[in-house]
Amino acid sequence: MNGNELTINYKQVSVALDEDGECVCYLRGELDHHSVKEIREVIDSKLIDYRPMSVIFDLSEVTFTDSAGLGLVLGRYTRVNGYGGKLMLISVPDDFMKILRLSGADRFLTIRGRGNKTA
Repeated sequence: MNGNELTINYKQVSVALDEDGECVCYLRGELDHHSVKEIREVIDSKLIDYRPMSVIFDLSEVTFTDSAGLGLVLGRYTRVNGYGGKLMLISVPDDFMKILRLSGADRFLTIRGRGNKTA
């Protein structure tokens, strides 16, 4: 990211967009059915408005996830892929990685770096 960026902070997600078409979503806390609706709305509004070609989910501060968190990632993958963009996950906690492997999503998602264990 460079100095010309837009950053949105909302509870469990911060979204940073730059003029080069990169979007970084910093997710934190628990990704479960109680939280993903609002997170999805924040992220989707930026994806719809800006259509960034590179979307990065930084999961380093995620403490818990379940199938709702998986759905959040897969839904954004489908949306970004649909308009020709690329989605990458970085700093994926071990427990989240286990869910990705069990679902088979690790075979088609771009994943760079592993984070710490989730709680």
